[in-house]
Amino acid sequence: MTTDATPKPSALLTATLRAAHQLLDKPLVLDDPLALRILGKEAEAGLRASLGELNTPFRTALRAILAVRSRLAEDTWHDSEAPQLVILGAGLDTSPYRMDLPLEAEVYEVDLPGALEWKRDLLQLAKISEREQVHYVGVDFNETQLEDALEEAGFDAETPACFTWLGVTLYLTPSDVKRTLEYIGGCAPGTSVVFDYVLAPELLEPQERSVMEAMAASLAQGGEPWKSSFTPEALEQMLREAGFSEVEHFDRERLTELYLSGRSDSLRLGGATRLIRATV
Repeated sequence: MTTDATPKPSALLTATLRAAHQLLDKPLVLDDPLALRILGKEAEAGLRASLGELNTPFRTALRAILAVRSRLAEDTWHDSEAPQLVILGAGLDTSPYRMDLPLEAEVYEVDLPGALEWKRDLLQLAKISEREQVHYVGVDFNETQLEDALEEAGFDAETPACFTWLGVTLYLTPSDVKRTLEYIGGCAPGTSVVFDYVLAPELLEPQERSVMEAMAASLAQGGEPWKSSFTPEALEQMLREAGFSEVEHFDRERLTELYLSGRSDSLRLGGATRLIRATV
């Protein structure tokens, strides 16, 4: 594997916890039979040997939000009539390789060029076949605009699309988040986006704020500083101004009701991350 294909620490952590969910949590919130395979045999063996370390309250809450956010995004796409799916910050998301895609569907996986190279290397090693309907869109935002890269890959902004944007906004400045939402909001009516965000620190309980500050510091040391957090009201206004006509907010209580109610295990959500689904 080339140096350029070295993953971001957060992408590897996300993929590892998504795979751990398949082993630790029953019933599954996100049934992802490829989550372990895509990690590779060596990484899978390491994961199985260290499951106890991933079953702490903090890591359990992380697994919960990762599973729930992916489930909401996949449910939204499943219920959507949009023929285009755009996965912003695709990482090791396996959904395009395990979902039944309609014949007319086109999927665009967007990430840094090195991240996509890393993913395709792992797909090949895991013998997970690439699909003709999946397009890999490498974007270095310092050099290329998202809309230009998508258009070059064949995306049609005049046709409805479902955008998923998970685990990304916290690494972007508020102005970058706004610019992306304005682009999506300018796409065809019926276009939707599902994304998560970190709640503004002043809205967190002291203990949760301390945990999030420690996590942010750790990721910053790994070269991935957090750059934004929001209040629900600020994002509501941003989305309305960007052209979205419907905005749905998903807090811990609503997500628990949808996906975690009636569980007898310890899979619980924290309160620091929220989700939004908005439609043009």
